[in-house]
Amino acid sequence: MKLSISKNVHLVEPGDFEPTDHWYPRVLNSNIHPLVSYFLNLTHEQMVERYHRLHPQSDPAALMEIMTYQPQYFRWAGTDLMHVTNNEGNRKLTVIETNSCPSGQKSMPLLDLNVEQGGYKRLIEQTFKPMVDNHHENGALAVIYDKNPMENIGYAATVADVFGENVFLAKFEAKDAEPPVKFVDGKMWVRNQNEEWVEIRAAFRYVTQEPWSIIPENTKTLLLNPIEACLAGGRNKEVASRAYDDFNRKFADKGISIFTPSTFRNVSFYELERHFEMLGGSMVIKVPDSNAGQGVYTVISKKELEHAKSQLDPNQLYLVQELIHSNYSNGLDPMKAWYHVGTIPDSKGRSFAFDLRLMMHATEEGMRPLAVYSRRSRFPLNTPLPEDMNSWEVYGTNLSVKGEDGWTYADERLMLFDVRNFGQLGLGIDEMIKGFVQSIMGVYAIDQNARKTFGDKTSIPNFKIQTTLS
Repeated sequence: MKLSISKNVHLVEPGDFEPTDHWYPRVLNSNIHPLVSYFLNLTHEQMVERYHRLHPQSDPAALMEIMTYQPQYFRWAGTDLMHVTNNEGNRKLTVIETNSCPSGQKSMPLLDLNVEQGGYKRLIEQTFKPMVDNHHENGALAVIYDKNPMENIGYAATVADVFGENVFLAKFEAKDAEPPVKFVDGKMWVRNQNEEWVEIRAAFRYVTQEPWSIIPENTKTLLLNPIEACLAGGRNKEVASRAYDDFNRKFADKGISIFTPSTFRNVSFYELERHFEMLGGSMVIKVPDSNAGQGVYTVISKKELEHAKSQLDPNQLYLVQELIHSNYSNGLDPMKAWYHVGTIPDSKGRSFAFDLRLMMHATEEGMRPLAVYSRRSRFPLNTPLPEDMNSWEVYGTNLSVKGEDGWTYADERLMLFDVRNFGQLGLGIDEMIKGFVQSIMGVYAIDQNARKTFGDKTSIPNFKIQTTLS
């Protein structure tokens, strides 16, 4: 039973996990697609060999070292990718962003029907618990969050079961006048039912909205993930882009690289129009520290450019990326333009843009895939866009909707990797392997940036610690 013990704080006890509370209803009644199950059970050796077969220029030893790398800061991540092609039919998975507080458990069919907690349990048992066992601090356990209660209550209940102790579940937002969580000299404290502050030795963190304004660096309380992972690129698109470039320079002679749309960093408000013209009359504008689909503008006309500028702060700097287009056009450079592959056409011939969210975590073996699902756009790629409709309806795939009363989710556009939905995506096991390799390279790049920026950590499991390749 989850007892409300203070404003925005609940006590979660062992045995509280209820599957119906932590998955979308249609996910509970779905069966994972056999091909997806097969992918999730592939060994690192199998994936390296297959990736090398698909990309003969890649160095298998470099790939294996990245797969078995033990991140010091960024031990749980979600990458958003898109399936793209060019005019020669060269298909790729391109990294759109890497997220340090990813959602996904509620959208993932069970890999093993005998483990009712699914990916919640794998993440807590294989990643969080080894970290806590190696972290010598006193106090209780907690889950802190600012959205997505469906998953975070599930995480709290799973932590309670795995550790056999009560867990504080605290909603913690930057806007709180009297927050139920505080940090004193790097130690987290949560307010209990007696209005007393309880020290916390370790916490699972899902605070996504400006977390650096309320969570300090170098905390004594262990956090998954610590704020350093956000600052190093896990929640800042501009910093992540620099980390990707560093990675690509470092591994240029190994035949591997992170593939992203062409990106321009630190673009001033007054330079946006010049980039629009330079990119052929289309682009994507991103507020660097935005997330959940907020602060992202697809632009395909002067009218949309003016609308985007009306929403932006003239004093800020922005990230500008090449737009992944809906269809091949003779007006675009055939050597540079990329296009959405899109879903398999439906009975009306409509094909939709979709992304691929791949959640992964650090285990004793190295980085492993944990959950995977897709989200499609509202409007099809291969139908003329009505004049009164914004291009975001064609290109935007995020399900999060921010309203006056909080966050809701347009889950009707969720594409499960189950027997019924997966075939509509046109993906095969090779695409999933390529996507995973791109994802772990992104995690590696951001964690290396965190280590360079904040120094090495010691409070991680006693697994083999990988260093950078010489």
